[in-house]
Amino acid sequence: MSAQVEPPPKRGTGRLAKGCLILIVLGILLVVVGVGGTYWSLRHVFLSDKPAPIPEATAPSETSGAATLGETSVATPSEKSAEVRERLDTMKQAARAHERTGVELTAGDINALIAANRKSSGTASVGIDGGVAQAQFSIPLQRLDVPFRNALGLGDRYLNATVTIVAPPGTNASSVQLSEVTLNGNRISPGLLDWQVPGVGKSLRTYVIKYANQYGVTDGEIRDGKVILHTSGH
Repeated sequence: MSAQVEPPPKRGTGRLAKGCLILIVLGILLVVVGVGGTYWSLRHVFLSDKPAPIPEATAPSETSGAATLGETSVATPSEKSAEVRERLDTMKQAARAHERTGVELTAGDINALIAANRKSSGTASVGIDGGVAQAQFSIPLQRLDVPFRNALGLGDRYLNATVTIVAPPGTNASSVQLSEVTLNGNRISPGLLDWQVPGVGKSLRTYVIKYANQYGVTDGEIRDGKVILHTSGH
């Protein structure tokens, strides 16, 4: 089976979120088919006819200086995502100026970015426990323009997946590994990032590296409940 992958979006974290979703879905589907999956198993084993429950994204509460002592204000996902995008853009600018800097992202920060984008809202959620990050996905295929979705009659299916990631200090886009991947409750190889996508000739890691380069990220880690990204300053 051959398929053409559209180049990932180049501008904006909103387009970045949409591009990531398309790559996740397309990469997993093509890999499952490429390693011997049949149409029946793709439709009935690895995909589902129902969405999986996804935790609702909530932005963290912040104490307001103008509020009564002890009173808190809660930023909306759009407000929180704007603040996170600003930090990411600042990191990108620092990378272009060859300055070493870093950005710390909590699960709330990442979920705010997801919730603020209409293409990704309600389809994914991230949780971080110490040094372990887990992403849950429940993506309706009808929402995305996956090349062979209609030809295979998959428009009514959902891709329900859970991905676990551990990233010690010094991890970069070329070395990051998935610890565990389940697709509709079925475990698949955590080496998914390095599988060559049939008909495309590239692995998903190729796009991970591309997105990291877009923001000037040279290395990072997951610890203390945060994803910490760095630019090298070179």
